[in-house]
Amino acid sequence: MDERPILVTLVGTLLLVIGFLSILEGYLTVLSEDTLLGMDPQALGAYSALVGIALMICGLASFYGTRPVWYISLAIIFLAMINSLLTVPEGLVRFVLLLVVISYLNRPQVKEHFGILKQTSPEPKPR
Repeated sequence: MDERPILVTLVGTLLLVIGFLSILEGYLTVLSEDTLLGMDPQALGAYSALVGIALMICGLASFYGTRPVWYISLAIIFLAMINSLLTVPEGLVRFVLLLVVISYLNRPQVKEHFGILKQTSPEPKPR
């Protein structure tokens, strides 16, 4: 039985933590009366909470490692990066963590787990 690479476990765990932080930040944004960019706090809080829920779902799904999950995770991460930029300065930690997750998602062993890269055989092919 193939074991999941440690980086895949780290990606899933980081996505779960970042998702929880996004939901918490969404709740705190709704409680505050103003935002840094002058946006509606309820709308920004709802967006943060929805992105957080999507990140948590991607985190759980990444443990199974199917190809669509890799692509959907990248799309959700880019939405979360936009959310992090809208909620500056609180979102800067999440932004850095999301950059770390993107770098881990693009590692060969992680791509191989998700089926993006095919496993190459170490033996040379006969001519």
